[in-house]
Amino acid sequence: MVDAAGITPDDLVVEIGPGRGALTDRLLRCAKQVVGIELDSALADFLRQRFKASPQLKILNQDVLQVDFSALMQNWGFEKAVLVGNLPYQITGAVVAQILDAWAVWKRAVLMVQREVGARMVAAPGGKDYGILSIAVQIRTHPRRLFDLKPRHFVPPPRVHSSVIQMDFSGDLPVEIAHEGFFFQVVRTAFQQRRKMLKNTLKGFVGNQMAVLEQVLENAEVHPNVRPEAVSGAQFEAISRALMAFSAEESEPDRSKGERIGTA
Repeated sequence: MVDAAGITPDDLVVEIGPGRGALTDRLLRCAKQVVGIELDSALADFLRQRFKASPQLKILNQDVLQVDFSALMQNWGFEKAVLVGNLPYQITGAVVAQILDAWAVWKRAVLMVQREVGARMVAAPGGKDYGILSIAVQIRTHPRRLFDLKPRHFVPPPRVHSSVIQMDFSGDLPVEIAHEGFFFQVVRTAFQQRRKMLKNTLKGFVGNQMAVLEQVLENAEVHPNVRPEAVSGAQFEAISRALMAFSAEESEPDRSKGERIGTA
């Protein structure tokens, strides 16, 4: 995991869930500064005692979901950081969403997640694992699965298998989203009925006018009979832009009619 993170001596590393410090010990050997976010107070005290000779380590005894990553960067004088961690399985989705919301502060992330979640994060369009999580991850970063871990690799062994996922935030965004709120509204609506064709799942956006929706999808260069699980993030963005263009045309006032009313 440390090798995959590509840490340099100038980097700030944020570690989620350091536990008893097995990974922390290795991070301290190659990073300029390490900030560990640990919810358990007893473990936080243990880490401070274990690494008291390492001034470049700061332990935050906090819930990671309450941490403002952008503010964290500013407090430590860094523009970007490397993120490493073993995500708590019960809140993985929420933590990943938080990480993606702060995408601009990361160089890369190397995260251990439940194997099924990892499969969804890297899934390509067309398979059963592909869905909202896949799209959310892939419009902000370039993810890839590095390796899997069996329960016997942990003490105590969990009941699930794990995967380590690398997320590269460098370079241009994979997809430039014009209006993120509307984009995800379209994506969520489509996947509420993932086995239905797009022309049936998205018709509510155009007042159930099927001919209009088919024209909108044609403008986005997406076939109306395709199912949501076969549509890429870039295609969903094209659909979102086409739907917004349709809405703008529908809401544009009739100027000539307005002038007649105003002078009547």
